[in-house]
Amino acid sequence: MIRILAFISLITLISLTSGNTQGVAFGIKGGPTIAFQKWDSSDRDPLFATHFIASVESLAEAGEVSIFAQAGYHNRGSAIRIRSFQFNDFATGAPRTFNGLTTKYDFQNIALSVGVKQRFPATLGNLYYLLGLRGEYNLNNSLDQFQDLPLSVQSGFPSEPGVNEFTFGFIFGGGFELPLSDFIDATIELTVNPDFTKQYFQPAFSGAFNPFTGNNDRNIPELNIRNNSIELTIGFRFKRIVEYVE
Repeated sequence: MIRILAFISLITLISLTSGNTQGVAFGIKGGPTIAFQKWDSSDRDPLFATHFIASVESLAEAGEVSIFAQAGYHNRGSAIRIRSFQFNDFATGAPRTFNGLTTKYDFQNIALSVGVKQRFPATLGNLYYLLGLRGEYNLNNSLDQFQDLPLSVQSGFPSEPGVNEFTFGFIFGGGFELPLSDFIDATIELTVNPDFTKQYFQPAFSGAFNPFTGNNDRNIPELNIRNNSIELTIGFRFKRIVEYVE
């Protein structure tokens, strides 16, 4: 499917820059990400990260539908946070403070998206909504942080062999365009990016080492992980307007 998305994006880019539209806009944008993951085993806290995107889209009058293609760097994942707390030392009885601990499950992905946008006039600019399809390739992840754990503990954490390099999902949301000049807009956008394929899959297996019994009688359940992210994106659009002269 990533090849299909790449082909569609290439055709989109060629059609946008061929002069057959009213014009084309190129964009650069980025901002904060709140990333979530759906785990079979337990809930996870959100991961706070960033994303950066380059985009191209057709220009259309307000109320008309335009098409877009974009590529970007995105952090997907989740976290486990143990909050700070105070306790009394068992040996001395003196109060002590545990400062907390955060474990991040971070997947750095390159994403390719294609879709449609529709604009509506608003005070000072245009409101719009967008929706499309998205494919991503995993460049790197943080699962190697568990490699130095004892073997009896490692089996309870996700590992590199279970990572799916390619994931696919949707993108939908909306935003606002503020004209700064005839050729430049400032933009602010909020999107939701759910995956319909798994970022990670580990089949159930038995015979893992059990530290409580000292035997290989531990059963590890199947583990499926899917991504979802909310992204707030701020950027600029640079418009190339095509004028037809008879």
